[in-house]
Parts: sequence; C-alpha cells; structure tokens
Amino acid sequence: MKTLKMVALCTMLVAYAQAGKIITYTATSQESQEEANNAAIAGVAKQISAQVKVNQTLNKEEITSGKESSFSESFLSNSKVSSDIQVKGVVVKKEPAAKGFKATATLDLDEFTADIQFKMKSIQLDVTKLEETARDALNKGRFDSAIEAIEKAKPLPAQYNVLVNELGKVYPINESHRLKHDLQGIKSDIVRELSKLKFEGPSQPLQLSKPEISPLEVTVSNEKEFIEGFTLVAKQGRTVLDERRTQKDGTARFNIKNIDIDKGPFVIVIEPNLPEDYLTASGLRKKIEIDFKVSQTRCNINVQCKEDATICSALEKGLAKKSIFIDSDAKSPILKLNISTSAGKPIEYVPGKFTTPYDVNLSLKGDNITFLTSGHENGKREMDATIAVIKKINFTPLKKQLDDYCK
Repeated sequence: MKTLKMVALCTMLVAYAQAGKIITYTATSQESQEEANNAAIAGVAKQISAQVKVNQTLNKEEITSGKESSFSESFLSNSKVSSDIQVKGVVVKKEPAAKGFKATATLDLDEFTADIQFKMKSIQLDVTKLEETARDALNKGRFDSAIEAIEKAKPLPAQYNVLVNELGKVYPINESHRLKHDLQGIKSDIVRELSKLKFEGPSQPLQLSKPEISPLEVTVSNEKEFIEGFTLVAKQGRTVLDERRTQKDGTARFNIKNIDIDKGPFVIVIEPNLPEDYLTASGLRKKIEIDFKVSQTRCNINVQCKEDATICSALEKGLAKKSIFIDSDAKSPILKLNISTSAGKPIEYVPGKFTTPYDVNLSLKGDNITFLTSGHENGKREMDATIAVIKKINFTPLKKQLDDYCK
C-alpha cells in the first residue's frame, strides 16, 4: 500500500504586491514527483477556500455595524468552497528535496480571476456611462432618452451580482467589489421632473367633415420653460394615428389622418409615449382627450346601373348611408356600375333545402374614380346574395375619391 506523506511548509501566503494576491503551497511525497505536484495543487485549492471563508467572516463583522450589512451576508452564504476546486493557471515548481519529492504550487488570484474581474469592470463602466447619459438627457428635458438609458442599465446589477458570487468562491471579497450606481435615484429624479409637466391642447370639441385633423397642436411645459423633444402619441381607441416630438416652443404639431368618423370612438387621445410605470409613478396617466363631432358632407353622383331595379335600389340605399346621393345633375360625376358573380356548389343546410355560395365583385368607375370591392354570401338566388353583399359594403373609400364633388 502506498503511503503519502505531505508536509505543508507554507500553509498560506498572501502577498499584496503589484502582482496581486499570491497563494503558495509546498508539499512532499515519498512516491513520485507527480504526487508531490498534485498535493501542492490541492493545497492551493484548500488555501483558496480557507482564505475566502476567513475574509468573508471578518468582512461581515466589520460591516454589520453599518447600513450595508446585507452586502457581506449575501457573499458569506456563497463562500463555501470544496477542497477539490479546479484551479486553473497554477504554476508548479519542482523543489530540491533531501529525501523523496518536493513541489511548490503558486497561484496569482488576480490572474486566476482576471476574466471575471474584467467582466465586472466592464459592467461598472457600462452602468456609469448609462447613468451619465441618463442625467445628461434629463438635464436637457429628453425624458425618453433618459428612460431608455436607465432601462438598458436595469439588468446590469443582477448580472454583476452573479459575477461577484462566482468571484467570492475563490477570491476575497470586500467593499471595493461593490457595484457603484444610483439607478434608482436617477429614476426617481425622472419621475419627479415628469410630475412637473403640464399639457395644453384644444379645449373645445372639434367639428370634422373629413377623417383628418391638420394641424392639431399640443404644448408641453413645466413651471419654468417649454419642453423640447418630448414625444407624444395621438390615438383613437387602441389605434395609433400619429406620433410627434415637441419643437423649441414646446409644441407638437400632429397631422392626423385615417380617423374613423363612422364607428368612433369620437375622441382623440394625446398622451406621452413613455413606459407605463413612469407615467403611473409621475401621475401622467392623465390624457388630453379631444372630442370631435362629424358633419357629413353631401356628395352627388350619377350612376349608370343596368342591373335589376332591386339591386340598383340596394346600391342607392348603401350610398346614402355615407351621404352619397344619386341624381342626374350634369355636374355630378358619372360612374358606371359593374357586378360579376360566380356560384359555388349548392349546400344542403337542412334536408331537401339548398343554398348556393356566391362570390360577388362590384366596381364603380368614372373619370379619375375607381372603386372596387368584393364579398361572399350565400343565397337561394344570385340576386339575394348580391344584395346581401351590397348591404355590407363600406363606401368610405369612394367618398374620399369624391371629395371635389362634395359640399
């Protein structure tokens, strides 16, 4: 049976030299140089564990009296390191021995943990830079840029803590390893400045005859000045209609189109385009609500309808819902109606009774006017399906083309 005799000539040596924190361990073996080498490496691993554990315990006692006691406690819980730790970068040197074999293992902890510490420093630099960006943007009233910088920095402390926990398993942790930041403080400053803003827009309901408003002006200011570069969004219901930034005079000028003047809701909402939590915390959930009323303009057209009278009548009723009326005035644009249908295979919906699916294509064409639409309906007759399709047609796109003929 092999016997291994190890003598720890130096249990732990920590040198605070320019090279960093150095740990050495010397061991001997009566069997082979390889076993002496392995014993020395294992000794270094044990010393890492012992050094970290002692350091963390002392660190806790020192900090508990202050307001940062939680700092050391969190690291202490992760400081248990097994003696079979994989030590990379250790340098093993063969030593002269009067009897047997002897080796000294040396490990520079700074080099051993260089990758982790580099990542930690990179995160610290990123956080510092993002904080500077946020403060500079806030000083200029660019709330969106300030918030963007803070939100980018938000996940970095958690990433940093993971690295600190990894480092703490093999390296003495102290206050210098804390991530220095004031992200929450800057966020509070942003919320405070947001709470000082006020918005001014139209105070009276608007009267619309077209599905557009241009311009619609909203001004943003605080108690001292107008706010330039503040992003506002205009919505109707959940639909975003336009987005603008305020100019030097604090005014955002919207050019809003495609307003739904048929179904509504009949209100345009102007609100900051910022994250919900910032709006809620600052009290900016209040929106500018601009009511509007629709005054339908009358449009006259002359339709050449060669279909069955029932179909022509259905078309006339559908057009009238959009204030488009058929007359024979010579000044009215002449539109030619064309309808084509294709029938599918009859469907037996109850025993002995059938209905037929129809694809219906409808067009109204005249000088510089083209309106095309289609629909699908079932009916016992082609006429029934055609009328059903006409009843569902939205003639708003046609009315937009008739703008020059409307009053």
